[in-house]
Amino acid sequence: MRKQCVNGEILCILAILRLKIKKRNASPGHTRENSSNMKITIQYKLFMFMLATAALVIGYMGVVTQWSFDRGFLEYIDTQEQEEMELIATELEAYYAEHKSWENLKDNRYELFTIFAQTLPEGRKKRYVQKKIHDKELPEWIGEKDPPKDKKRPSHPLERTLILDEFGLPFFGSQRGDALPRLRMLSFQNQEIGAIGLYPPEVLQDSHQLLFVKKQKMIIVLVGIAAILISIGLSLPLAFQLTKPVRRLSEAAKRLISGDYSTRVQVTSKDELGALSRDFNTLAETLGNNETQRKQWISDIAHELRTPLTSLQGEIEAVQDGIRQPDQRTFSNLHQGVSRLNRLVEDLYDLSRSELGVLSFYQENIDFRALLVDEVQARQNDAGKANLSLLLKTEQEPIMISGDKQRLQQLINNLLGNSITYTEQGGAIEISLKSGGLKVQMDIMDTAPGVPDEALPQLFNRLFRVEQSRNRSLGGAGLGLAICQQIVTAHNGTVTANHSPSGGLWVQVTLPVLGELS
Repeated sequence: MRKQCVNGEILCILAILRLKIKKRNASPGHTRENSSNMKITIQYKLFMFMLATAALVIGYMGVVTQWSFDRGFLEYIDTQEQEEMELIATELEAYYAEHKSWENLKDNRYELFTIFAQTLPEGRKKRYVQKKIHDKELPEWIGEKDPPKDKKRPSHPLERTLILDEFGLPFFGSQRGDALPRLRMLSFQNQEIGAIGLYPPEVLQDSHQLLFVKKQKMIIVLVGIAAILISIGLSLPLAFQLTKPVRRLSEAAKRLISGDYSTRVQVTSKDELGALSRDFNTLAETLGNNETQRKQWISDIAHELRTPLTSLQGEIEAVQDGIRQPDQRTFSNLHQGVSRLNRLVEDLYDLSRSELGVLSFYQENIDFRALLVDEVQARQNDAGKANLSLLLKTEQEPIMISGDKQRLQQLINNLLGNSITYTEQGGAIEISLKSGGLKVQMDIMDTAPGVPDEALPQLFNRLFRVEQSRNRSLGGAGLGLAICQQIVTAHNGTVTANHSPSGGLWVQVTLPVLGELS
């Protein structure tokens, strides 16, 4: 009744939550929010992440490449200009050798421009300078002492040229602060007659250079755009392919939730997603087995409860109809039926409490040898009625363990009762007890009939019975060995079942012993 009330309260709470969720989903804002959240699937998140990563890498490479290109191109131009400056230095030395002075050159900027023109290579630039010379037309800054720094005007190497006389004083160009350019000394007859230097370019202003740089930047931009398009073309199918197992798992999970436990996911890889798919298949198989066991459990419980109830009902109706008299025999039959029903209910109750972890265990120091001897002696009468011999082999010294005495008595009684119930008349049951190290081992071996190989792993399952000679007709409900396993597990021990050398069943129980007693 209490369980039904709790279940009713849970159902009411779930119904209220469902109504609240429906109301919230009915609001327009929430619907739009849900729809927007649903659009951003893991596939598109993965795609956007890969695309953003590719864009950042491409952008970084573009910036670094552009910076490296600009710097390298300026260094290249500076190298070329330094080579041209060497030619100008040679021409200036020849001029000084002819005139023995810089005086005429200081006042004649036209002649200096002519010397500069003679050092230029063939090409458009040289033709331009020769045209200027032919037309007697010099750039505006040639006549000025300090060349202008207006970047909008065409840049010229002479704007950055500094020429010093024999006294170290500039007679062409101007010094930029305290810094001097890299100077090339001018000499005549092994004497220094001056120096010439060229400041490196800081920006590009020549139209041809700017056009070349513009083309290179355009190429870098086009390469970046092509790389992003390639990234889109590769990352979208890759994201779709990577999330394909996730979608299969999601669809399979929905079928599993609906109760289709036969659902399985195809394992197509050996990576983490493949391992997840295998774990999902294992989960689905486990849930299917649990559902089958649950249905079988309910069916078996109903059958086990129906058998004594039917017997009781038949006895009572026979008394009511006058077929049987309410004598001692009738009351004895009714008492046996009620006792069997009570025993079944108690076993179910103990087993359920044990599996839920609420079965009480009172730990105390127990002489397990003395406990076993007492229980074997108590069952000698039952064994004699079944025409069975009950043999005990044990050590003489006490074997101390920590455990619940009542539960350990229940363990021994269930194991002995199982052997007495199912062993054929005239057979024997051997019980041995020995200790070694930190363990104590109890072996119970009986004679025929035995247990099939496929039934051995299931002997400790709830309501399991071997459907041969060890069957329901002998009165067992299939709960005794399951309860034994729970008791042994609660005492940190192990219990196993094997074939007995004498043709029956061999149950082995191992429990931890106490340390050395003081």
